[in-house]
Amino acid sequence: MKTLSPLTVLQPTQFDAATTLLCEAFADDPLFNYLVPADVGDRPRVMAYVFRLLLICGGDHSYGLTDTDGQTLKGVALWLPPGQSVGLVDMLRAGLYQLPFRLPWQYLTRWQAALALDHYHHQAMPMPHWYLMLLAVSPRYQRQGVGHQLIQPVLEECDRTGQSCYLETSTEGALRFYQRHGFEILKTGPFVEQAPPFWTMQR
Repeated sequence: MKTLSPLTVLQPTQFDAATTLLCEAFADDPLFNYLVPADVGDRPRVMAYVFRLLLICGGDHSYGLTDTDGQTLKGVALWLPPGQSVGLVDMLRAGLYQLPFRLPWQYLTRWQAALALDHYHHQAMPMPHWYLMLLAVSPRYQRQGVGHQLIQPVLEECDRTGQSCYLETSTEGALRFYQRHGFEILKTGPFVEQAPPFWTMQR
C-alpha cells in the first residue's frame, strides 16, 4: 500500500525537510538523549545523520502530512507494512557503518543494546503486523490532531483486515497518546541498565 490518505509517500527531495522536522521533534526525547548525549561534539549533525538514515531505510514506507500549501511538512510517519522489515543489514547498507566515526566509542554499546530490540520485536510479534517505526509532529503543529492523522489510516486498515500494530516509545506523553488509540503495553522498563524508560506496545 503506497498511499495512506491523507498521507503521501515522502520523496527523496523532501528528506531534508523531513530530517529537520525529526531533529526538532526529537530534540529532547529521552531515548535519543541517551543514544546521542548532549556532550557529543556535533550532536545536531549526528541526529540529522541518524534520521536521514532511517528515512532512507524506510524508502516508500516513509509518509508525510503536509499543510494546506502542500509543501510544509506537519508530521512524518514511518509505517512498515506486514512482511516488511528494516534490519541491521539494511541500516548498514544505508550508512550505519559510519556511526563509529561519528560518536565517541563509549556510546556505541548503547546503540548495540538499542539495535538488539529488533530481536524482541520479532519474538513478541511473530504474526504479520504493521510496525510504526517512527512518528514525529513538527513542534509548530503539535496539539492539532496531526499525530492522529498520521496513524489513523493504518489503524483503520488494521481494523478492516484484522491485523495487529506494534511500536516502541520512550515518553509518557506518547504512551498516553497511543493508549488513547487502542494500544496496550507489552513490555516496560529500560532496555538496558541506565537507559531511559521504554515501552513496547501492540494494538
